[in-house]
Amino acid sequence: MSRAIDPKTAANLNSVNLQQVYEELTQTLTLPSSPSTTLLEIEILKEFHFPPGQTILKDNNFIAISKLALVQSFLFARTRLRAYQTDPSLFSSDDISSATFTILLFDPEHLTAANTRKRLLQSELQRQNSDHRTVLEQEKRTVDSLLTSRLHRHTKSPVLWSHRRWLITQYAKYGLSVEVTGDIERIVCVAGERHPRNYYAWCHARFLVNISNNNFNRGKLLEIVQTWCSQNHTDISGWSFLSFLLGRDKDAPGVIAKVLDLVESLRLSNESVWVFLPTLAATGVMTEEAYSRFLEIQKELLEMETTAVADKAVLRRAVEWCETYRSPSADRGRG
Repeated sequence: MSRAIDPKTAANLNSVNLQQVYEELTQTLTLPSSPSTTLLEIEILKEFHFPPGQTILKDNNFIAISKLALVQSFLFARTRLRAYQTDPSLFSSDDISSATFTILLFDPEHLTAANTRKRLLQSELQRQNSDHRTVLEQEKRTVDSLLTSRLHRHTKSPVLWSHRRWLITQYAKYGLSVEVTGDIERIVCVAGERHPRNYYAWCHARFLVNISNNNFNRGKLLEIVQTWCSQNHTDISGWSFLSFLLGRDKDAPGVIAKVLDLVESLRLSNESVWVFLPTLAATGVMTEEAYSRFLEIQKELLEMETTAVADKAVLRRAVEWCETYRSPSADRGRG
């Protein structure tokens, strides 16, 4: 959603009580306090989607908000946050948590709101008898709801992904584990679909793998990521993460064989796949047998009349790159 406001929305900003709209929105967006994996599915829709007199629709965890109501709520939430910065005693932590969530829903790059949430969370974690896991899970579900909803700017927001990364470090600080495979499947993969070539999402996936000390089901994660890449085969960010996983996995030959099957079956000649395959060949992850098949498929695609001229250039560069950087010694070790 763009932050730009059309003339009609601007004209109606002060048509109602801003606090009333804000309170209705924050009540709708409140997550259950009990532990749950359910996330909110939020969409911002134009006014004509709503019945007369309504600006918010809710069906279980699915929430639709009019842009007018969101802008009005943001204006009130921002005023509340500024007042809190002047005198923190004026508001409770729940009040400011609701305000910052509303601000981030409108503007995912609002660094002050994100940092305020960090301070609130640290205060809560440091309280005596605080249930660290419950506190952290509640915040993670809040952030994940923003990262996976159909909100184009949020799914690739560096501020929100950075906030989630900081949040994961708090789990480690208090000796709590994170479900790496589940987080990548439910959060990273979904954000990657919502916003293709999502660099920030897949960097977060690398972060989760690196801090896990291999405490996750690697075979299941490989299957999840391979399936995702097969369904989103033009997305270089997903293929890059799969390459990262295969570089340290004994199951690499089997996965590479399945990818080659896919490329041959669907006659894929897009640049994303044909950067992924040469990278594996050049780094020694691909066996000699797989490399021979890789060359055969490349030749077949080049000879096909239906292959576009631009794609043929990609195919030629892929092999030229392999011939330049491929390590024969690595092949002998793998073959």
